[in-house]
Amino acid sequence: MTFALAYLLVPLIISFLLTPLVRKIAFHHHVVARQNHRTMHQGEVPKWGGAAIHIAFLCGVATIWLLRPTMMKQNSVMILGLLAGATALFVLGALDDKNDLNCSLKFVIEILMASIAVAVGWRVESLLLPASYEIYLGIWAYPISIFWIVGVANSFNMIDGLDGLAGGIATAVLMAALAISSLFGGGIIPALSLALAGAILGFLRYNISPASIFMGDSGSLSLGFLLACIAIQASSLPQGPTVLLIPLLLLALPLTDTFLAIFRRSRKKIHPFHADQEHIHHRLVKLGLSHSGAALTLVGLTVILGVIGYLVAQVAQMNVELIQ
Repeated sequence: MTFALAYLLVPLIISFLLTPLVRKIAFHHHVVARQNHRTMHQGEVPKWGGAAIHIAFLCGVATIWLLRPTMMKQNSVMILGLLAGATALFVLGALDDKNDLNCSLKFVIEILMASIAVAVGWRVESLLLPASYEIYLGIWAYPISIFWIVGVANSFNMIDGLDGLAGGIATAVLMAALAISSLFGGGIIPALSLALAGAILGFLRYNISPASIFMGDSGSLSLGFLLACIAIQASSLPQGPTVLLIPLLLLALPLTDTFLAIFRRSRKKIHPFHADQEHIHHRLVKLGLSHSGAALTLVGLTVILGVIGYLVAQVAQMNVELIQ
């Protein structure tokens, strides 16, 4: 229990203290979100908040390594691959926040980082479907896992449209992943979930409405990458298969929003990543909810989906035990 508190509090405190400094740096370098026809905020708001989250998370991982060196060494290759991919996407997002990089270039780098993560073990080897039917993916494990990681990373980038929304959803997903992975035997996932949640919570103090800083692409891309990897590992039984419904439930909201956005834009014959004001959170605001109300509604929905995911995990575990 003491270790768990350290995993959570160390990155939380670092993120809380670091975010105001990051805000000043972003202002100094003119890395700000400016009000236009696509945005919902007022005035200029600094970006690069992802820097505080990412640095705090790295400190959280270092804390885990100090307190549980044996566990970390056993998973060192996977952890280093995860951190390398998240760091690369953080840098990519930070550059995009500053200079608006080419979408194709970003996509290629995302695929490369996802490929590295998949190669070191962040992948789905087999899927456990309802009625305990298992599908072995074989060589298809690699492209499917890469598609999942890239898809979630971009879906999180798209859902980051209201103060506190992406951070709130991420925290809800991580708490569900913590509970489910603990049910399935623990390992490194509960500790990583706590460290990342702490880093986000420290940042959220400044990101809830009215936000004084945004996480930007530097935060949303790297955060989506981490959540994609954590979700598939948290949803994997000790015997190996990944319970298909669990990661889909945990990340249902950003994935659904992204699917609808791509479908909507394809019908209009515009680029799938062309920004608009027709996301789920935009529609809730147009229906009369405040920005905070819309964000809380969607975070609450994610919490409910996380609880359902936990119940699915319990059923899957019982079914596997009965078969054995």
